[in-house]
Amino acid sequence: MTNEIMRFTYLTLATLSLTACDSSSGNDDSFGHLTIQTTTNSLAVDGTSSATISLSGSNNASDQAVFVTSQDGGVLTVDPAACSLSTAHSSCTVTLTGVSIGITTISATSANYATVSSENLTVAQYSTLNYSAAVLGSSNELTGIRGVSNDSPNVYISGIYEAASASKVGLLYQGPLNGSGTWYEFNYPNSIGITVTNTSLYGPNNGNQTDEVQLVGNYTTSEQGADTALGLVYQGTIADRANTNNWLTLTPPSSMYAQGDSVLNTIAHSTMGGYIVGNYDTALVQGRAFICDITSTYWLEITHAGALSITAYGIWYNGGTSYTIAGGYSDVNNHGADSGYLVDWDSTTHTFSHWQSYAYENQPLTALVSHFEGLTSDGGTGFYLPANWVTTEVTGAAITHISVNNDGSFGAATWTDATYPGSSITSANSTYLNNLIGVYQVAGSHIISGFVGSFPSV
Repeated sequence: MTNEIMRFTYLTLATLSLTACDSSSGNDDSFGHLTIQTTTNSLAVDGTSSATISLSGSNNASDQAVFVTSQDGGVLTVDPAACSLSTAHSSCTVTLTGVSIGITTISATSANYATVSSENLTVAQYSTLNYSAAVLGSSNELTGIRGVSNDSPNVYISGIYEAASASKVGLLYQGPLNGSGTWYEFNYPNSIGITVTNTSLYGPNNGNQTDEVQLVGNYTTSEQGADTALGLVYQGTIADRANTNNWLTLTPPSSMYAQGDSVLNTIAHSTMGGYIVGNYDTALVQGRAFICDITSTYWLEITHAGALSITAYGIWYNGGTSYTIAGGYSDVNNHGADSGYLVDWDSTTHTFSHWQSYAYENQPLTALVSHFEGLTSDGGTGFYLPANWVTTEVTGAAITHISVNNDGSFGAATWTDATYPGSSITSANSTYLNNLIGVYQVAGSHIISGFVGSFPSV
């Protein structure tokens, strides 16, 4: 599956109603009912959104005073706080402003109606994070994130830097999420008969030794051409990144495809606990997923009954021999993104269990694309997952939370939309605890920028 940015702009409507306590009178007057319609389930700190309060189904109703309040004014404010509705003037719009990271609701109250609250509204903090040495007009993609160590506030962030009309350069950021850390360029080294033209890094991980980092991704060469992606893994210190012995090319062995077939592309997306997941295409079958060990000695294809294509974008090590893998699959095409999935894998028995499919907002009839780009532990028994989605009407990005049930199966997903303020396109790429990284574009610009979004913990 190619690593291109999906173009997202969206509007999610959530409607809740208030039923009149007294719906009729002798002269056939009716209070009708009130509704609250919000334009999104999330917004940014200092960002604004709106909600529409409407009076529907009324007959001769006049001057109904409706008060709109935020459950937590320290998270989100409402303005104006009241409006008057009637049958003739049946709606008003209030502005919602994000104040701080958190989750709250808004409520509408009237003397003639019971009080009702909206769905949860999430306020997140967004900031741009780009390569510190980037030149004007260049693009910066943030692709993966992991903690440097269990007791460190610092993270590793992998990325791709591309100046105008220049080759792609692999990036690694080390430091706090506020962007005050250090950036490093990582390029697959040239060797005899191999001239590297592009390096793309997708998944970082802390290594087996102190100060060691592991990185996966892909590279291209002038000898094989720009259309042939070769998988890669790096394992070593940041300072030793020019050492060719620390780099390894990942190519699925012949046991991973039929006799007479051949590998076209290999992209490694994520690594943890000594294993790597990613995707590969062969001449006969596009959209295939793999898991292999970090030394490239053991390979296994990831499949699902009925799926024509499948992706593997994230792997999380649970401890012992237990791993959890995230991605997407399709029963109808080779894009592997119609439905998201989580599945457990055992590294001793090499078996999969607890496969669970997911659709955006848990609505499979309207979600055309639901794809998980990775996963991270929530610090307990669940996971945060970055997601990109397409419905019959709109497109967008989200941070998703999924709990693990007592029997080991995966629970229902909670979807929180993510939009970088002022952007026309937002793509979610990776999560670290309740922090989301990805990329965005603004309307009329070809420049891609990276972002960090901090969300309230579930």
